[in-house]
This record gives sequence, C-alpha cells and structure tokens, in this order.
Amino acid sequence: MRRLVYAALMAAGMHKRLLVIAALAVTTGSLAVTAKAGGNINIIDGDTIRMDGITIRIMELDTPETFKSRCENELVLGLAAKEHLRSLLDSGTVTYEASGADRYGRTLAMVHVGGINVGQQMIRDGVALSYQPGKDAKRARLRHRCGSDAGLDDTWKNTGGK
Repeated sequence: MRRLVYAALMAAGMHKRLLVIAALAVTTGSLAVTAKAGGNINIIDGDTIRMDGITIRIMELDTPETFKSRCENELVLGLAAKEHLRSLLDSGTVTYEASGADRYGRTLAMVHVGGINVGQQMIRDGVALSYQPGKDAKRARLRHRCGSDAGLDDTWKNTGGK
C-alpha cells in the first residue's frame, strides 16, 4: 500500500499530490502539512492565510478586521496583526494541522512555525484576542477595539477608537 501511495505521489503534480494527501487525511482523521515560509503563503488578514491554494482560518484567535472594519481603530489594529503574523510566519517552517472547515469553507487549522503555536503567540503578543463563539462574544471583541457604542452592523459608528 505504501509503495502505491508513494508511486502516486511521485507520478502526480503538486496539486494532485495535495489531493492524495488530503484523501489519506480523511481516512486517518487528521492532516498535517509542512511548507516553507515565504513565497507560497499569502496573508489574508491577521487570522487567515492562503497556503498552497488552501485558505486556512487559524484556530483559537480572533484579530481585528481589515476588510470590513467597523471603526478606524479596528482597521489600524487589524493591519498591525496582519504584519505581526507575517513576521511570525517568516521566522521558520510553517506547519498546520487541519480540523474541519468553517461556515465560509475555510480550513480550520492549528498553525505552527518552528514548533510555536501561532494562534497562542499572537494572543500572547497582544495583537489578537482568544476566539469565543457567539454574537455576545463578537460584540465584546468589537467594543474592546472600537468603543462601548460599537454595534455589529457593518458601519463605522465610532471612529475614535477605544
């Protein structure tokens, strides 16, 4: 069996290789992938990356939005988180372990670089908050970033920050 899988990997191109690995992961229950940091990793925002054609939502953390920011402070903090994530990912070999998908179809994964859990490091470094599900938790994170009158709609109600 191993020889057949190896032969398939050797004969296939990179995308086919990833499909074979993904198929094996489905049967074993987990997927660990290693990639060299740099050219093949795109930073979408502070908690989402694109690696080898796969959009990955880093588990455990939430960073400020950069695309649909609800206040100027959130945008500034989101850009800082994005830059911090880039510096972490550039510091070594990036690995991730997939654990399902979110409602947007992104792969949920624990991401590591050089053995360091990226999500936990971002939280320790103060550029991310621990992710908690639900509207109340989302509202609390938003108010932390945008002030007490911030709402969950997509408008900038408070541009003054905290």
